[in-house]
Amino acid sequence: MMRLTLPYIAGGALVAFLSAAGLAWHFAGEVARLQARALSLNTMLAGCNGRLADLHQDKERDHALDSIPDSDLGRSVPDRWRLPAE
Repeated sequence: MMRLTLPYIAGGALVAFLSAAGLAWHFAGEVARLQARALSLNTMLAGCNGRLADLHQDKERDHALDSIPDSDLGRSVPDRWRLPAE
């Protein structure tokens, strides 16, 4: 009886091993793809953080100019930036 079932047991073990190897190969590829995607998203996020820092810096500079009293504009703002007098 054992002789008759031994090929089936060996075949089943081979199928299980090949299935496990196939799943491991598939998941290794999935991990590599997800790592590449995470790197891409981190790069995009770093770019967004840089743009946000630029916007904050621009807002601070605008505020510094907006807070200058009109009487001091002659010394602080170049003539080419001012509108012609009406």
